[in-house]
Amino acid sequence: MAWPLLLRSSVRAWFIVAGFTALGTVPGTAHSIVEPCEAVPIWRDGRHEGDVCRADAGARGLTVIELEDSWLPPVLAPDADGDGPSYRATYLALAQERFADAGIDGELATRDRYLELFGIEPTFSVVAARLADDLRHRCHEAVDGSALLAMPGRIIEETRGVATARIARVSNLRAELEHDRGRKKLEDLDALAATDPYYRRQVDRLIVEETYLAAVQAAQVHLICDALPTSPPIDRAYTWQTRNAVEAFQRGAMILPTGALDVLTVDAMVLDSRERDFRTALRVLRARVIAATGLLEDGTAGAGNGRVLDRALEPEPTWRVRGHDPLDGAAPDLISPATEATARALGWRDSASTLAFLVERRSGAVAVALPPLPPYHAATMALSVEIVRGDVWYDRPAQWRDAARRPALIVYATDAERRIPLARWPTTIGGWQDQKIDDDIEKVWKDSPVGHRIWRDLYVGPSWLPPMTTPDRELVRAGDHGYVLAREQLGPSYRAAFGFVAFVHLVEERARGQITFEDQGIRTHGTGNLASLARGVSHGCHRLLGFHAVRLASFVLAHQDHVRRGDQPTFYRRVVEYRGRFPVAIDSLGYRIELVSPIPVDVLPGRIHRP
Repeated sequence: MAWPLLLRSSVRAWFIVAGFTALGTVPGTAHSIVEPCEAVPIWRDGRHEGDVCRADAGARGLTVIELEDSWLPPVLAPDADGDGPSYRATYLALAQERFADAGIDGELATRDRYLELFGIEPTFSVVAARLADDLRHRCHEAVDGSALLAMPGRIIEETRGVATARIARVSNLRAELEHDRGRKKLEDLDALAATDPYYRRQVDRLIVEETYLAAVQAAQVHLICDALPTSPPIDRAYTWQTRNAVEAFQRGAMILPTGALDVLTVDAMVLDSRERDFRTALRVLRARVIAATGLLEDGTAGAGNGRVLDRALEPEPTWRVRGHDPLDGAAPDLISPATEATARALGWRDSASTLAFLVERRSGAVAVALPPLPPYHAATMALSVEIVRGDVWYDRPAQWRDAARRPALIVYATDAERRIPLARWPTTIGGWQDQKIDDDIEKVWKDSPVGHRIWRDLYVGPSWLPPMTTPDRELVRAGDHGYVLAREQLGPSYRAAFGFVAFVHLVEERARGQITFEDQGIRTHGTGNLASLARGVSHGCHRLLGFHAVRLASFVLAHQDHVRRGDQPTFYRRVVEYRGRFPVAIDSLGYRIELVSPIPVDVLPGRIHRP
């Protein structure tokens, strides 16, 4: 230990023993002991311009942004005693891509690969490694993007039989046409097509089919460049092997994963891979900026997400709620300007400048000047939530409906007489779901009850206790060696039914001067089933994309007084019998945080459609 630090520590210890505070003035003197300054580098216009004590940054109009790899979103941060949600260790392992240290979540992550949509941001070291992977980037550069851009429509999964039959059919058609071209002594197939309407139709058919196969092949090469296939794909066949890898790619591009090769996915694939990684770096920076500022205003309630350095950080369908117009008085996007201001301060202009900064950085934090927060921001804010159920059909038999008006969750802040919409995100409501009734499986309407509710309890790393009506087949999945219990669904896991953040919907009841709260089993939560956000249906709960759920929970904790109640014990036992026999034991509901002043939540009826 350095002598000055040792001396300072000894003096501080003496004052404590003497009964004085080391932060105050010693009686009878005009001197005080000041805590050591934690110096944070100030960055402006891509340059380090001196340092500031962390405690003094706010007074100088600076915001401290944490960049270290041990960063946690505020909802997972430890409390004053160093305790906190147990899921934080798993989060860190996943964020740092130490998958072997993350248990079952690590096994899943090796397949999922990209976890941002689930609410887990990669660390800057992970991003730097991606940016520096020249072999991977050269692999992408070698792929001819024209084949994908010429793709005929939307490509979806086929069975192995259908796919291989298609390949054989196209091969045979080309051989026949080439044979006829040679027999007629023509220069190419265009010349053959000009000789007869039959050949014109056959050549056009060949072009469409070969364009399809070329697009699949180009996509497969891009996927292999990123080492995404978990099973070797069949060349030019869009079977499950390719579909699964496409889903992983879509997660990395912040596209709701459908497994289909569509326009959004193709646009992301033909984008320079370094640029894709740069956008990931900007999203990670954005998460750190949000945590430092306590912002939620992302423009989604009004004109929409803004751009950062003229880049959209996720495609519009990921955050836009179909069928909803901008809300009156909605807050503008404040997060994107703050993120851009931080990027410019650090000198991030593109992938190269960002990699240079990440390689050379010496500090785990930086201090930057950001746009001022809106005046209604305070340590305690009057928040409320509306859940708009959108189009609701009660017809039977159950059938798929592509709703014109999707379910939405809206967060409001009240400032004097103003009610300001801060954010609006896609969510889900109930629908027709399988349910076990005696020994049969039937379709049952799982409702999302309307009316007034409150959020008092926030669970981090929540457990899902499947009701006995949940079919056993929904609680297992195929493993590497047969069927296994889908343990991740039960939580805690980013793939859990509740994700790793859940607000409980409580019904407040008053009787004889007593206030009681009824839990009807409804939650607003993240989800391991990202595709359900594209459909807007659930078992009655209101699902959010994981990064939205984490952002919301952290915002609430930043602006609401709360008490950490810790892990909540429970006792749940069940034996799942489907493709095997699997005992289930759950002893914790998760880590509970109680809001001192609950947040009012109104679930609106929506537009009801009856047969």
